[in-house]
Amino acid sequence: MKSPRMPHYLWSLSCVSFGMFAATLVAQDEEPATISFPAASNAEAAPAAPTAVAAGLTAADFMRSPLVRNPDLNPSGSHVAALFSGGGEAYQLIVRDRVSASDITLGGGDAAMVDTFRWLDDTRIAYNLISYDGRDIGLMVADITDPANAYPIYQYGAARIVAVPPDNPLQPLVWVSVGAEDGSPAVVELDAATNRGGFIDVRAEAEDEGLVAVAQRHSETILSVVPLPEGNQLGYLPDGTGRLGYAYTVIDDEVFMQVWDGKEWFVSPLDFTRADVVDVGSEPGQLVMLIDGNPGETKTLRYVDAVTGTLGEILLQDAEYDFNGSVFRDPASRVIVGAFYDRNGPTSTWFDEGYREVQKALNGYFPGKVVRLVDVSDDGNVMLVGVTSDRDPVGYFAVDLKAKKIDVVQGERPWLPGKLLSPTSILKYTTADGKKLDAYVTLPEGTTKANPAPLIVLPHGGPWARSSWGFDSEAQMLAYRGYAVIQPNYRGSTGYDWMFTEAERGDVAMMHSDVTRAVRAVLKTGMVDPERVGISGGGFGGYLAVTGMVEEPDLYACAVTVEGIYDWQKLASEIGLERERNQTYGQLFTLLGDPGSEAAKYDMISSGRRVNQIKGPVLVVSAKDGQTFEAQQARELIDDLLSKGVPYGVHYIDGSIMVLQNRVALFERMLGFFDKNLK
Repeated sequence: MKSPRMPHYLWSLSCVSFGMFAATLVAQDEEPATISFPAASNAEAAPAAPTAVAAGLTAADFMRSPLVRNPDLNPSGSHVAALFSGGGEAYQLIVRDRVSASDITLGGGDAAMVDTFRWLDDTRIAYNLISYDGRDIGLMVADITDPANAYPIYQYGAARIVAVPPDNPLQPLVWVSVGAEDGSPAVVELDAATNRGGFIDVRAEAEDEGLVAVAQRHSETILSVVPLPEGNQLGYLPDGTGRLGYAYTVIDDEVFMQVWDGKEWFVSPLDFTRADVVDVGSEPGQLVMLIDGNPGETKTLRYVDAVTGTLGEILLQDAEYDFNGSVFRDPASRVIVGAFYDRNGPTSTWFDEGYREVQKALNGYFPGKVVRLVDVSDDGNVMLVGVTSDRDPVGYFAVDLKAKKIDVVQGERPWLPGKLLSPTSILKYTTADGKKLDAYVTLPEGTTKANPAPLIVLPHGGPWARSSWGFDSEAQMLAYRGYAVIQPNYRGSTGYDWMFTEAERGDVAMMHSDVTRAVRAVLKTGMVDPERVGISGGGFGGYLAVTGMVEEPDLYACAVTVEGIYDWQKLASEIGLERERNQTYGQLFTLLGDPGSEAAKYDMISSGRRVNQIKGPVLVVSAKDGQTFEAQQARELIDDLLSKGVPYGVHYIDGSIMVLQNRVALFERMLGFFDKNLK
């Protein structure tokens, strides 16, 4: 049985996806040898080498964390809450009064930062405090009419809100690290209305007494405990009404979905062999699932009864792309009214005529931009939107339809003005087996056929992910420094499953071939210099970077590889017989087959075994003193490069890549490496 794919919000509440396929997008050309680029300069003018605009932007400007994240309206639309970094790395919770344009700050500071938040009602908001090293401090509640008196409702343990019942929002259902009688994690109903005081001191000198007091406080705050489902808990979901609905658990090494009927759990009979859970439906016991089509047909997004397995209404089936996005739910009715996903560009589809008209109005408010609806007040009068483009980081606006007024909330990266950045175009290229896939090309200012730019290839990781049209900080940084950038999607990239068989989706050698053909397609445009091509990637993209250097030594002049796998046979041996259950690589090993009977295949795709074929220099990036499979393979790659006399460099990341100075150090090293070898 295939394990169900968990909706993205089960793993993280920190990502918001934006974009709609804007009408101003440069049209793609079906011929891979030609691509329509925006005119970067007058072709009749005297030639000049591509150079960065002299505005003083640095790697740090492109690598800084967004100023705001996850903005969200309260039910009436009078206030907008968001995570706010102030330009640093740690986030606080900011709440803005839209009428007075005044802000209040909740949580965070010298010792802690805010991780996630959730409106409970129109004035009360819950938020998670964590330490700078990621330890849970507490789940807090604040009343924005009295922000100085915020209080914890769960202390010194993990607490994640699963559901806020609409009829009783001050008794949220929360998955806590200690909730069941045996001390195991459980979903509990917490009293969020009562302030029982501030944090209890559990420092060394008061630890024993403090821990007893914390336990007593929790016993008072926990109003009820939901019975545990069978198996090991992985996560929980609300149902379509906002109440507790589903659990993911592991039973006998298999992941199952379980359904809560209000009294007990039972295992859903759904077969996940050819279907993935995208979200919960509009009604209790209903899911939204992505279901494989017949051979040669795209997947369908449709309602499914989690109790009986009965297929319901089809919400969406794109003719050319598998759905790979999220659905939008009307906050008041909780009915699913739209969906966001990627075609060759980001796309919005509305199932509700009213929202369809709203989208048209929003497009009129922001002509020439990509406009994505983020949130709506319960009465439908106030809308929070994200506005972006290939050259513009997301900016957030509150649109009051009744007052016909637009308020600026904040931009994610206001220090990166679009006029200094570069447009991104879409390239359609043809694979060796005749499939048409998308790649995205960003050209630096001053690029013409008379003055082609050096090219850097950025294959995405995964491999089951994708590059998308829109603002990309790494591509823009490289273009600002004078490099053309191509971000190719390849077989395995989401959106293309319907084009390929399971075996083709796992054909690692053909993934490399796809990347190569995308690069050769952009070379045919004459806009990039075929003698100055580099490749850079992380994870599976790092593997593709090394494979490119091995298999195409005359195409690539240099490469950067970050934490890749270079010997799949060795990885299979190190993981052992449980490799197909491995969280990171299991799906790929399932498609690759047994490394014993498929030894020739594993040898062919293990490009680290043939580094003697590499001609140009390789920069190997890895965690300092890392103990992961990837770090071990990086050390072995370095040894192999040294023994074969291949020029190489090493950059070690000391600590987390989430730390700005580590990101800046990495990209400054990469830029120096490319400048030395491609300019």
